[in-house]
Amino acid sequence: MMTLTQTPVNEQKVTQLRRALAQILAEALQRGFHGSAGVELSVQDGTIQHIRRHVERIER
Repeated sequence: MMTLTQTPVNEQKVTQLRRALAQILAEALQRGFHGSAGVELSVQDGTIQHIRRHVERIER
């Protein structure tokens, strides 16, 4: 079985994923934030295709 984590495309996407997660955490882990945040990966044949991030705020 072959792992594809070291391909150039996946390495670039993992870098993007880390950056997106850092930005979401910076936004969500602040006093006064109420809601949910998430990151979703679309993977096809072991290669990351898309990274989706979402932040939902609850108005209080």
